Amino acid sequence: MVNALWIPAFSLLAGQMPAMPATTVDFRIETDVFLGAEKEPVAQNVTLFTGSLVYDFPLIGPQEITVFDASRGRFILLDVPRKTKTTLQTQELLEITAAIKVQAQGLDGVFAFAADPQFKRDVDEQAGWLTLSSSLMTYRAKGVKPQVSGAAATYRDFADWYARLNATRPGNLPPFPRLELNRLLEERQEVPEEVELIVEPKNRWAGRKLVVRSRHIFNWRLSNTDRKRIDTAGSYMADFQAVGFQEYRQPLQMAAQSAGH
Repeated sequence: MVNALWIPAFSLLAGQMPAMPATTVDFRIETDVFLGAEKEPVAQNVTLFTGSLVYDFPLIGPQEITVFDASRGRFILLDVPRKTKTTLQTQELLEITAAIKVQAQGLDGVFAFAADPQFKRDVDEQAGWLTLSSSLMTYRAKGVKPQVSGAAATYRDFADWYARLNATRPGNLPPFPRLELNRLLEERQEVPEEVELIVEPKNRWAGRKLVVRSRHIFNWRLSNTDRKRIDTAGSYMADFQAVGFQEYRQPLQMAAQSAGH
């Protein structure tokens, strides 16, 4: 699942570890991500929920499989081309995002806003849209009621941790705006059918307006193909070479630096 959203230059906590609920009902999400008014997606993912595990598979883009193990409080990242894997504990993600918030102090612009977002909230009950707006960033989400009891909390838990994970990727924003959107969706007992992120630069010299749209299709059972994907991920977790998080991330960081030159 591309969450808040993982594309170049964007993605899309001190305190106790958030609870990590898990549903015993399997379900899946297909996600398409679009830039601006483009009709062809820049990213596609299928995300499979089964028990306390969530598997996220890219259909286009970087061939990295993400496995979230809620019961053990960890992510396992699988780089398929390099046949390497790394493990990142959720407690480490909390520490990283807390450090990001501290680093943003004294800055201005979108990064500083995303570290401590202050939104105006509006709900269109008839159309089903939730809007969080500001002069720098606006989120719009169309929510739907899930068919499975507890799915809204399970989705929110994964989406929160995935947003924190995305914040560790080069060029991405802090996760806090997406965390607020996720919180309000769960409060309404909804999951997102559509999400739109609009980022406005503080002035015309700071960059161009960015619009990212995502479309999510939920299905409340897994297919045979889905279970084969899960089996494949399991074999990768057993066979791939384990490396540290920094070593695992180094090729991505180098690619981002090269793109900036």
